[in-house]
Amino acid sequence: MKTKWLIVFAFLAFLCLWHTKYALAQLPFTRQDTTLISDEIEEITITAFRSPYNIFNTPAPVNLIINEQLESGDALTPINALNRIPGILMHHGTFNTNRLTIRGIGSRTPYGTNKIKAYFGEIPLTTGDGETILEDLENSAIQRVEIIKGPSSSLYGAGLAGVLLFHPKTVLKDFVQNQSTLASFGTYKNTLTAGISNNKLKIYALGSLLSSDGYRDNNSTTRANILLNSVYNFSEKSNLQFLAKATKMKAYIPSSLDFDTYLNSPESAAANWSAVKGYEDYTNSQLGISFNRFTLNDGKISVGMFGSMRNLDELRPFNRLKESSDYIGWRAYIQKVVATEAFRVVMTSGLEMFRENYNWQTYNNDNNQLLSDNNEKRQYENLFLQLESNIKDRIYISAGLNGNLTRFKYNDHFHENGDQSGKRSYKPVLSPRLGVNLLLSNECSVFGNVSHGFSTPTFEETLLPEGEINPDIKPESGWSFETGFRTQFTNRFKLSASYYRIYVDNLLVAHRTGEDAYIGVNAGQSVHPGVEAEFTWVTIRHNKAALLTLFGSTTLSNYHFSDFVNLGNDYSGKLLPGTAKETFNLGASLVPLKNFTINAWYRYNGEMPVNDANTTFSDAFGLTSTELRYQAKKGNFKFDVRGGIQNIFDIHYTSMLAVNAPSFGGNPPRYYYPGNPRNFYISLLIGFSAQQ
Repeated sequence: MKTKWLIVFAFLAFLCLWHTKYALAQLPFTRQDTTLISDEIEEITITAFRSPYNIFNTPAPVNLIINEQLESGDALTPINALNRIPGILMHHGTFNTNRLTIRGIGSRTPYGTNKIKAYFGEIPLTTGDGETILEDLENSAIQRVEIIKGPSSSLYGAGLAGVLLFHPKTVLKDFVQNQSTLASFGTYKNTLTAGISNNKLKIYALGSLLSSDGYRDNNSTTRANILLNSVYNFSEKSNLQFLAKATKMKAYIPSSLDFDTYLNSPESAAANWSAVKGYEDYTNSQLGISFNRFTLNDGKISVGMFGSMRNLDELRPFNRLKESSDYIGWRAYIQKVVATEAFRVVMTSGLEMFRENYNWQTYNNDNNQLLSDNNEKRQYENLFLQLESNIKDRIYISAGLNGNLTRFKYNDHFHENGDQSGKRSYKPVLSPRLGVNLLLSNECSVFGNVSHGFSTPTFEETLLPEGEINPDIKPESGWSFETGFRTQFTNRFKLSASYYRIYVDNLLVAHRTGEDAYIGVNAGQSVHPGVEAEFTWVTIRHNKAALLTLFGSTTLSNYHFSDFVNLGNDYSGKLLPGTAKETFNLGASLVPLKNFTINAWYRYNGEMPVNDANTTFSDAFGLTSTELRYQAKKGNFKFDVRGGIQNIFDIHYTSMLAVNAPSFGGNPPRYYYPGNPRNFYISLLIGFSAQQ
């Protein structure tokens, strides 16, 4: 832990405690009475723990992304909004190649996101082996995103990195609107949304089409999304919710580049991917339905089912991959509330079951000859229990326990190299959590959190060199410890900061033995210490309206291997590849005239090691972007036009790393995905809504 981190955190904590001495009187604040908290604080309400909390009282590391933040920038993906959250680092290679890391967890995954859990409404976005695909998400369909960092959730499993809850939009009144966006690199997107609302039924529908040539060669993408979210109210106390979404995407793959090509010809595609015009073409559909019954004292009973189907065809330089998968599951929980004048206790208990069938085959590119034919059945059960209580509206306690049982069965249908079929069941994992939040005053709170999490190996990580199931590989597991505070000054300045340490054991390492072959082993431990802080400051206000708002966030970290020996090489003390020691974001929103807004953002990302040995680092970079926006409303009509410039100073930077990329045939390793140069966008939205 660097001394400067302690100085920064101690200074921020001093601000909180210094301010507290002016308000340590009695605290009449309750969740039902938020008159003593500013409007800005009152709006930040999270539901990740089922019992709605004002974020000021939440005894856990939780962040919220609201709809306005998702709409900023070109809004083609949620990447920009996610990267503004401290502790989050979203690598973005192309529209279909991304990697999300939370507090360094998952940074060594080669080309995707794992070790987190993600949900869209009640529908899991995470597959049975822990991979999460975020490329399908449509910003216009998301009302808000709740992010639980670290293994601090009991209700949604106990993923090491955390949980992302994407809440779909709902309807308040009848409306229809269309938004069109034009951007650099031949990019065009059109989104049509509509809503119907009456006493019993609310329906939100969306359809969107994205087309882009891309900055690089072999980089064109087309994506179509449809979504339907509906709620039917049988009565004031019971309803039926139905959510369905589907995506069709075809995206060509430029892949990563070696350093010389990245430096001198970043618009190029990797030669082998360009030669075969490699791509992935897939359809993905998901649906969920749930019945909700509200009981006495804000209690609730919820029972839901969900399912998904996915088909993929991917042409690669070394073979052609065809996948098909489907899953089905159900989730149920009961929430009971006991309330007295002195305290309030909320108990939530439930079960989530998941069953997935995954098939994949590979074929020779030259003669379409079958090379492999595989099937895997994955399943898990999560049992969860959570207790929440407030004592005299001052101390908020949240305790939880998650129990997980995961197993899979692998069937090898291609026997020319022998039958490698097998099955694997992991021991049940119990993951406890305890969080406490103390209101020091109406304007300052402190919290602490201790939690346990785990991550099961992916399928590739369970195989031995000959292809058979590895009976000795274990899930990664870890403990997270965190303390922090949240405060506000004169209802115009909000500040939060925390210090955390995550200890990960049985670190999973995927050795790449070929262009499409991996072997997994448990190789050691890593430690993830860091300081996070974020603020919002309304510097100029007129008639209660914010005219100038400043905001920012930072993460100072030192994610490293504490004990890691791999293939005879000792990497203990080395930084985790794909992580930066320093990141920060600064932004401003200015309203110089009625209906007119000027937004600006700056994002800094420190240098990152590209491999476990830390022999090479990517360069640090800073990106500056700005946006002009005009919004107007006349009667039932809404008009919104905005345009912006991203990467104003045309910085050459690495937007994603292919960590630990190997070298084949004497060629240099391809670590680098170049980011987009200076680019432009303009968006026009026209809508009509009924009177309330």
